[in-house]
Order: sequence, then C-alpha cells, then structure tokens
Amino acid sequence: MTRLNLEKNGVEIIKINKNIRSLIVKDIKKNISKKLKLDKNTNFNKISKYLKDIDDLTFNRLFGKVTARYLSPIVTTKINSYINKFKLNRKFKKVFLHQMTPSDLKENKELKKNYYCVFYRVVRKKKKDTSFVHRDCDFWKLHSKNKSLAPTIPGRYTKRIKLWFPIYGCVPQNSLNFFNYSHVHKIKWKYKSIKGFYKPEIDKSYAKKNKKNVIMPFKNFRSDVALFDDACVHFAPQNISTDLRVSCELTAMVLE
Repeated sequence: MTRLNLEKNGVEIIKINKNIRSLIVKDIKKNISKKLKLDKNTNFNKISKYLKDIDDLTFNRLFGKVTARYLSPIVTTKINSYINKFKLNRKFKKVFLHQMTPSDLKENKELKKNYYCVFYRVVRKKKKDTSFVHRDCDFWKLHSKNKSLAPTIPGRYTKRIKLWFPIYGCVPQNSLNFFNYSHVHKIKWKYKSIKGFYKPEIDKSYAKKNKKNVIMPFKNFRSDVALFDDACVHFAPQNISTDLRVSCELTAMVLE
C-alpha cells in the first residue's frame, strides 16, 4: 500500500498509543453498558448480541444523538493532553480539542461547558446507521451561522483535522472510505433537511466522477487511526459484515 500523506492525499494512517486506545475502549463499553443496564464489564460480543434484538425506536433514543455518546471528561482530558503533547508527531505548534456547544448543554444536562468533545458511534448490521458522503468542514460552516451549534474553542487555530478510531467489529467492508485528494477539490454542495435537521450534501455527480479515487486505508484495525483533513470527502458504507461496528471520533484544532 502506498503511504498516504495528510497534505497530499487529505488522509493518512497513524498508530495510536495502546494505553489511550484502552482508555477509549473501556469508556465506550462502560457508557453503552450503563445505557443498556448491563454490567460495566460486559464485553462487546455480549453488547452486540443484545443490540441485535433492540427495536429501532429504543436504539435511536439511546444512541441517536451525539450528546448521548460523548466519552467521559476524565478520558477526554487525557486524550486532549496526549494529542497536544505529541502534536500528532507533526510540526504543529499546538493541537487541542474543542468543547461543548450551547445545544449540547441544553440536550444533556450531565454535560459541562468545559468538557472536551470525543464521541463514539455504534452501527448495527443492515441498518441505516451509517453516514452519507460528506465533508466535516461543511458542518462547521453551517454551525458557524447558529450560535447554539457553535462549540467553545479554547484557543487560536489555523486548521481542523479529524481522527477516526476503529474500536470493534471494523473490517474493510464497513469502515471509512475516503476520496483521495478531495481536500483540495472545489466541490458543490447544499444543505438537506433530514428529520428536521439541516445537513450538508455533496453534489452526487462528484461521487460518480471520482469513484476511482475512493480508498479504504486501514490495514490493522487494532492500532490504525485515520487522520484526515476536515475538507476530505468521506463516507461509511452500510454495515453488512458484522453484527455491530463501534468507532470513535474527534475533531482536533491545529495551530500550525
């Protein structure tokens, strides 16, 4: 596999510290188990079997909103220190996480303004739990126009990058795909109303014309993390491979 580069390709694969990954895994298990009223030490295999029989209404109530899927402040504080200390092994002056939005605080009273934003996603088999073709930068453009959706950013930054962690049930057939070089392309897009929420939608002709540039860059799902420009077009295919796919993601603010 050709080594991918963030600046050239818009995405690259980095290795995550084992201790940080372990903290993330334990925290997600704890959060899901608490929602399902299971023992906090319940493993993903048992969680997967339990979620197979849960109805869509209950699933969406428990896992639909991002505010219900944030990692604990203890863990996110350690993640923030980790990425800032190592600056993601790049020549960045500073890397840090953003904090909660007024909307977050309104939806979930357990959240506090100074909590860092790192959340997980659970995707069931043959369900429409996956994302559509999009760029994260377009969400930021939308949110910047609505103060309730704009996060608290504790510092000056020059760019945003995303990190996506495969956690459980991730295989080549159900994990993130990226449009190579798309972060430098001029792409038409519009907002689409989905269940009462406006979301950015990439021009469908772009996906058709550039399908030959789609890549799935992961080789080792236990150690690989995707680092990508938030202008990089990406999507997750429908999960038809495993009973449950669990991932974790965050946006890092970068001062170059």
